[in-house]
Amino acid sequence: MEKVEHYVRQIKAIYPELGIVSADINRDGQYNDVLVVNDSLIFRFAKVQDAIETLRREVAILHHLQDQISLQIPNPAFVNFTSKVTGEVFVGYPMIAGIPLWRKNFGKITNPVVKQRIAVQLASFLKELHQVPVKELGVELQIEDQPAYWTEMYAQIQGKLYPFMRADAQKEISEHFENFFVNLEQYEFKPKLRHGDFGTGNILFDSESESIAGVIDFGSVGLGDPAGDFAGLYSSFGEAFYRNCYSVYPEMEATLERVKFYYGTFALQEALFGFDNHDREAFRAGMKNYV
Repeated sequence: MEKVEHYVRQIKAIYPELGIVSADINRDGQYNDVLVVNDSLIFRFAKVQDAIETLRREVAILHHLQDQISLQIPNPAFVNFTSKVTGEVFVGYPMIAGIPLWRKNFGKITNPVVKQRIAVQLASFLKELHQVPVKELGVELQIEDQPAYWTEMYAQIQGKLYPFMRADAQKEISEHFENFFVNLEQYEFKPKLRHGDFGTGNILFDSESESIAGVIDFGSVGLGDPAGDFAGLYSSFGEAFYRNCYSVYPEMEATLERVKFYYGTFALQEALFGFDNHDREAFRAGMKNYV
């Protein structure tokens, strides 16, 4: 409760007119704590120093995207960047109603019409996002997802994770990365604005209308390979669903091999995060198929 009270004080200091009746905290985020206020507002507080600039960039991009994306996305209405101290910097916005489209929730959907509707909505969202002119954002973005990034990740995996792995798992991962490195021309991409964390937890579903309610958590938004977002869809809902998106976003078909490469790194990235941040749960989850 002490942390909740601290966050409430930070909000009231900047927005004294905001009546706060209830506040509940979720500390599961890697970089931000989430405070649900009055069951209707989401406040995200930076809990590590790097998250402060990330939140600042995210707010600028979200404000620009409001009239360019057809699905609901967070619309920051409350911000505090006057401080540079973690636990004081925050962003707040109205909650988007809906439940995360976890695999178990998606698995309960049996109507093919509903599944196709979801595919069309998500493919349309990605197409809109990837077409946003980056020069109009007013934010300086570095190109991410470059080969050097994967070279460094491979070295980290070998040094930190291989000692805990079965020998056949090491061999499989080595082949996965080395096949990528010898076919780099196959993986070239034109940088686009991409979400960067397009997974089940950030896709909200409205069970009444049986449609997508919105997309949240733009903390990893940046300039990079659109196939990274495609890989989130592929990982979340499978290849058959992925192929259903082609009618809306035909470019997704040509990137399938790149998507499969990215997909093959997701668990390893979670394990690396767990290793580096002493998060045993994340480490175990990422490593479970390799030990």
